[in-house]
Amino acid sequence: MVDCRVALVTGGGYGIGRGIGQEFANHHEAVVIADLNDERGSLLESSIRASGGQALFVHTDVRVEAQIQAMIERTIGAFGRIDVLCNNAGIECYRRPEEYTLDDWNDISETNLRGAFLCTKYAHPFLKERRGCIIHISSVQAFANESRISAYTATKAGLLGLTRSMALDFAAEGIRVNAVCPGAIQTGMMEASLDSEADPEEAVKRIGRSIPLGRIGQPADIAKAVYFLASPDASYVTGATLVVDGGLLTRLSI
Repeated sequence: MVDCRVALVTGGGYGIGRGIGQEFANHHEAVVIADLNDERGSLLESSIRASGGQALFVHTDVRVEAQIQAMIERTIGAFGRIDVLCNNAGIECYRRPEEYTLDDWNDISETNLRGAFLCTKYAHPFLKERRGCIIHISSVQAFANESRISAYTATKAGLLGLTRSMALDFAAEGIRVNAVCPGAIQTGMMEASLDSEADPEEAVKRIGRSIPLGRIGQPADIAKAVYFLASPDASYVTGATLVVDGGLLTRLSI
């Protein structure tokens, strides 16, 4: 068993998940990178190890229960413990409600919501041993929405309900459960949504100007919030939702 904490991050190979894993590694904590993309996951594992850190990449599709179980087994086999579970894996798909196929709905809900539930279910015995913590990555879309994103919104709102109920269920075991709601963050997911823009770079600047703090967020902004919630400084925080959006939700659009 390692003598540092072990953080397991789903969707950990890029974007917000990569930033979260890197933040834990920067604090000399071991990181398990669970991701569908072998190239991204292996590159981050190699990068952390090259810097003297401890990392393990595990190919994982959080839609598949058996792969989640195998991920937990690999983590325990390598490090002997789980102190932090960050349920970050997520996908989105812009459609009008009547345009979604059942496959669209299933992929989004099984990745974003059911995956978080199952990862927690199988990590729970080990988190209980360590009196660890869980952080769900939700979204500002759980509170206010763009158009054409109802399936994603439903799952992100569901994560907030999951956070509250798990916080109650696990409190007596010393497991804290919280959620982080990112706003507009510059990741591959955002870039995909800008593909239809004539000038994606200008579109990013335009979005930044619409945010009270005057810029689009970066994965490190979310990673630092997650690390705080996982730290002893947040030992009296559970069942909470931390919005990290540069003030986006404070502004009425009339």
